[in-house]
Amino acid sequence: MQIETKFSNGDTVYGVQHEYITDKWQVIGPMTIGQVRVEITDSLGVEGEEIFSNYMAQKETKEQYMCIETGIGTGTLHDADKLFDTKAAAKCEADSRNVIAA
Repeated sequence: MQIETKFSNGDTVYGVQHEYITDKWQVIGPMTIGQVRVEITDSLGVEGEEIFSNYMAQKETKEQYMCIETGIGTGTLHDADKLFDTKAAAKCEADSRNVIAA
């Protein structure tokens, strides 16, 4: 299996995060990727299972990053869809999320 990720260790990224006090999305960064986490779930599940979700069929890919500036190991997990390679791209995403929330 070959796993390709959006970013690699050492890459500089900008993120978007929701500021609860102002109820607005804002740009954070620059930050440096220090850890890459990929979780791939692809399970057929137990045939006939209808009660316990952890035994049912599951398929999901989760890609997350930890940055040096927000802590590695016990810091903030940043989802791939909230990280960008330029500040301009992050600002565009934050602006878009702010319009949708309005």
